[in-house]
Amino acid sequence: MALLRRASTVALITLGSRGLGFVRDAMVAALFGTGLVADASVAGLVLPQLARRLLGEGALNAAILPALVRAEADRRARLAGAALVLFALAAFAAGLVLFVFMPVVIGVLAPGFELTGPRGAGAVMVGRIAVVCVPLALLAGVLAALANAAGRYAAPAFGPVAGNVAVIALVTGLMLAGGRTMAMDAALTWLAVAAIAGAVTQFALVAFAVPRSALAMPRREDLARALPMLGAALPSLFAAALPQLRFLVAAAAASGIAGGVAALFYATRLVELPLGLVGASAGAVLLPALAGHDGKGRAGARSVGAGGIEAALALSLPAALGLAVLAEPVVAVLFQRGAFGAEATRLTATAMALLALTLPLQASEKVLAAIAFTEGLSRLVARCGVAGLILGGITGFAGMPWLGIAGPALGVLVSSAASLAGLALGLGRRRLVAIEADGRRRLRGLAGAALVMAGAVALARLWAAPALAAGGLAGAAELALLVVLGVAVYAGAARLLGGIAVGTLRSALKGDPR
Repeated sequence: MALLRRASTVALITLGSRGLGFVRDAMVAALFGTGLVADASVAGLVLPQLARRLLGEGALNAAILPALVRAEADRRARLAGAALVLFALAAFAAGLVLFVFMPVVIGVLAPGFELTGPRGAGAVMVGRIAVVCVPLALLAGVLAALANAAGRYAAPAFGPVAGNVAVIALVTGLMLAGGRTMAMDAALTWLAVAAIAGAVTQFALVAFAVPRSALAMPRREDLARALPMLGAALPSLFAAALPQLRFLVAAAAASGIAGGVAALFYATRLVELPLGLVGASAGAVLLPALAGHDGKGRAGARSVGAGGIEAALALSLPAALGLAVLAEPVVAVLFQRGAFGAEATRLTATAMALLALTLPLQASEKVLAAIAFTEGLSRLVARCGVAGLILGGITGFAGMPWLGIAGPALGVLVSSAASLAGLALGLGRRRLVAIEADGRRRLRGLAGAALVMAGAVALARLWAAPALAAGGLAGAAELALLVVLGVAVYAGAARLLGGIAVGTLRSALKGDPR
């Protein structure tokens, strides 16, 4: 069906964006490792980066698309204009509040930082400079939703790609200017300005993607009709932000560990590479399909949702086990250079091995949340998410003194599992989630194939240990071979175990409704 073809397009573009984001993070890691500048920049830039990542990948679609789909054709453009006006006012108000209360924000996000010390003061400074990214990202998110409603998926998805290119250009300038030996305040200012450049670039590209016919000057009654969109945005943003909110809770628990916040951030960024593909596809493609499933009723929605769950697990299961098995060599090959030493690698890899296991949980959760939103069950999503965050926070803070960085990472795993279980139970009771016998058989095949792949990669890692330990180009080449081996073993095992129906996949990519 065309759904998979469109999702594949968005996923590939998002993969490019996340890949560029990794390049950016690797450059910063080489400059500052997991030291004071890294900790302060992660804490100070976490909200601007959260806003850019969320709102550039369809997080507002759940609030805006259903209302536009239901609106009369002759009033749709004015309703879109009203939504843009209301979200603009909310965006600038949010930016102002964050600027004024930034010390309080940093105190909550990183309770282990002393606000009068270098990490705390640096985080407040960089946060205040980069706060302009929040309203820019919110407006870019609204415009991306309007473009998706008009059937334009690829152009808005390129917004984060262009934004990351702009950030990389500024970070390259920082490296050439001698960032490693630069004063802390000067280095943080460079990083804040780079974040702003990325937000401006992303906003400009997404704005050009919206067709002129999709926007019109709103009337007073249009503003009143658009107000529910503003209210609906809060639960949809909350659901889309859950992976990052879990990181914020875990980072707060890890802020008492020297370098813990930065190490957790780098581990999270690696895990988010595959998770971002599912999130962007669900936001830009799955939600529109669920919102207008051609009058087929709940049966049509269940069919689309079941397909979304299969697609999410087909990608996230092998990625989770592969990243967990290869955590240390992945971090060493990709990050260990410059100021990022062996201890930073150990810290980051420990967190990454546990965080990787959350991938299937969070990917499935995104699909179930999309189903819940289209059925008007935003409160269910919020309740499950809050319960998961509380349980994860308790686990992370309680585990940190005993397990170190593994404690906060374990908290993310507990949070993801609790939220997914609540969503599955809530939707199951309402008969909104149903996977047929063929689907269950394919899922068992995918799970079996992922386990076979993990075993093969673990054995091959033992053989490649000397080259991986050497690092450099030899280590990178061995790591690439392990990844290729994993993909090949997974594909073959999935085919043999019935996890992949090649004919159906080929038809879906061609847009055949078979």
